[in-house]
Amino acid sequence: MMKTGKIKKKREEKSKYDSAWKDVIEELFEPFMELFFPDAHGMIDFSKGCVFITKELRKIVPESKTGKRFPDGVVKVHLKDGSVECICLFIHIEVEGKKEDNFPERMYVYNYRIYDQNREKGIEVVSFAVLTDEDKNYRPDEFKTGRLGFELRMKFPMVKIIDYKHDPDKREMLEKSDNPMAMVVRAVLKSFEVKRSDNDKRSEVKLELLRECYKRGYEKNQRGTLLKAIDWVIRIPDRYQKKISNEILKLEEEYKMPYVTSWERIAKKEGKKEGKKEGKKEGKIEAARRMLNDGIAIEKIVKYTGLNEEEVKGLMH
Repeated sequence: MMKTGKIKKKREEKSKYDSAWKDVIEELFEPFMELFFPDAHGMIDFSKGCVFITKELRKIVPESKTGKRFPDGVVKVHLKDGSVECICLFIHIEVEGKKEDNFPERMYVYNYRIYDQNREKGIEVVSFAVLTDEDKNYRPDEFKTGRLGFELRMKFPMVKIIDYKHDPDKREMLEKSDNPMAMVVRAVLKSFEVKRSDNDKRSEVKLELLRECYKRGYEKNQRGTLLKAIDWVIRIPDRYQKKISNEILKLEEEYKMPYVTSWERIAKKEGKKEGKKEGKKEGKIEAARRMLNDGIAIEKIVKYTGLNEEEVKGLMH
């Protein structure tokens, strides 16, 4: 039973990891392509828009030995090349966080199934891979098979995030880049540097990255995506998250950029927890007092506790 529980937990974590990257790909697609695949980025006509159809294709791969049942990202784009009328294609993106023997096969299967579903429309499919594991020698970038004179080969562009640590030029570019995807890469690299058991250090690193997100002045939607990504990549227990939640709320006040993720959940959870102990209203009041002591703005306290403004002001006396 215990083994089954661990397997279930790993699957849930994997699902959340995939979901986090799916959000990054969809919400930061242009900077994603610019940072990881600059040549392809230069060929895409972003002015004509990009349409994600990942949800529509979630069942393109039924239960099979290839593992995951749906791609991390499938987007319809138009190219700048005017030599062919209305060029458009699907870009298929996979993000993988561990070594997997059948990864190239999965890339091929996904590519073909997406193509097969859309070949009557004359749409081509190209596939890209981003690998987030720590093994710099693991570099699967092609699928091939053959027998009796038959040969099949598919080669796909592949990026290793760990290269941004070991390659001096890439490391320097990452530090200087204003591309919001650079923050995601830095978060992944930082997660490699600190042990999962060292929650104090992980909290410190996480707060450092979050502060930088505010300082760099990213657009609201980009900042929100980055905060969620960092929140997932640098994971810490709730009791440690509470220590930085107030700091984040202060940053929101300082930079006038309201956005919250796990720290909002914790504030709400704090109110609920106190509510169970002392009664719903009493719990909210206690949570509000703590927030006031930490210098959190009244409007934030109203939002998180459900108390009205007069009630919160009354706790200041």
